[in-house]
Amino acid sequence: MDVLISDLVNQPLLLVAPTIHEFNAIQYAVKDQLAGGRIELSMSGMGMHAITAFCRVLEGRSRPLSGLALLGWAGGLSPDLQAGDVVIASSAMNTRGGQQPCKVIPLTGATIGPVMTVPAPVITPQEKNAHRASGALAIEMEAYHLAAWAQARGLPFIHARVVLDTVDESLPDLGNALDVYGRASPLQLTIRLLARPQLIGQLFHLYRKIRILAPSLGWLAGAVAQSWFEQYPLPDVREVTPTRG
Repeated sequence: MDVLISDLVNQPLLLVAPTIHEFNAIQYAVKDQLAGGRIELSMSGMGMHAITAFCRVLEGRSRPLSGLALLGWAGGLSPDLQAGDVVIASSAMNTRGGQQPCKVIPLTGATIGPVMTVPAPVITPQEKNAHRASGALAIEMEAYHLAAWAQARGLPFIHARVVLDTVDESLPDLGNALDVYGRASPLQLTIRLLARPQLIGQLFHLYRKIRILAPSLGWLAGAVAQSWFEQYPLPDVREVTPTRG
């Protein structure tokens, strides 16, 4: 008696989180699903250089993937988006007008539309407003290159974000106090805050929002995984009786 099981069982969906804060929020929420082996979770780092290096790591995988899902925070561009709102990307854009397709998953309450990848942090409302003419709903720093990598290999690519800062909010400009994974260097952060003490209040406000919205990001990760499982369910195990001639 032979048991035939689809190869898809051995091809997980890879959830990708840029920073340690996003990674931790997602890992806590989907720990049971991770244990089942149908999804995996990796941290890519922020920005194009980090994503380029991450794609090289993906190239070296021995276990094939069934798809990629990039999840994390985003800055809102649409005035209709509030902190905590979910955006599902219909496409990944870059600042030169390039677009890469994204797989849209149905999530109740989510806003669907293009999301723009920017090469550097967008700190102020004035900088955000400069990108609004693109038609993008939100901005982030990783999706375009990862979407292109997935597209070239025929892998479905999902891009979903939780809005952290709205179009009229500023982010603290921390310079080189953070590494690509969002981890603060105590020395560099202290130097930055001593030089610009007005950042202390902004930084406190940001980390408070991250704590408050972490469950929303965790929920989003779980919802993306569940939607994936519903579209690509485990195949039935079939008993195959050998044909006798």
